[in-house]
Amino acid sequence: MAIRIAWVVAVTIALAVGGFIFHFPGSYGDPVGGLMPAVFGLLLAAVNGLLVGVLAAAAVRPGHDTTVRLLATMMVAVGGTHALYDGSWREIPFIVVQAAAGLVMVGAFAWRLGERRGMTLAVIGAAWTIGLVVAGWSGDRLGLPLSETPVGWSMDHAWDGLVTGLIWGTVTAAIGVPGLIRTRQSAAATMTTSATA
Repeated sequence: MAIRIAWVVAVTIALAVGGFIFHFPGSYGDPVGGLMPAVFGLLLAAVNGLLVGVLAAAAVRPGHDTTVRLLATMMVAVGGTHALYDGSWREIPFIVVQAAAGLVMVGAFAWRLGERRGMTLAVIGAAWTIGLVVAGWSGDRLGLPLSETPVGWSMDHAWDGLVTGLIWGTVTAAIGVPGLIRTRQSAAATMTTSATA
């Protein structure tokens, strides 16, 4: 239970702080989308993803190999989300961009952490999409950004990170993702030991 709580806190803090510093999850449709804004968003948010991965790994405490995979997973997922937001055109419905971001999260978990269970991946992706949707909706209801200034937009994106992190972190903790990451490392270590014995 403690690991699950630590996971939620770590993910939420990292996305909120990253939102303030790096403007997570991005500036959707501003001004017209395109490749260069997407690349810039990817690189900027990959640093935010690294922060998420570091704090999440500190919460879960997996071995070295799994820590590296978790860092890569979060860099791809957060960076990919930011790239989609920054590179999208206003003509694309926002929900489509958010759903695509959920697929990026699924792909990152499948690719770097080797998650293959369909239901687990579906929940991971859906929770990310829902977090993004609720963050945007609630921020709009609160009138964010409060000002058209860098600090105003930083506060808006910190809110997006806070809400997304809280929802995604809680849902993934509820289905046991932190334990799965830790168990996967233990299983890999056991297999390695058995093979060398």
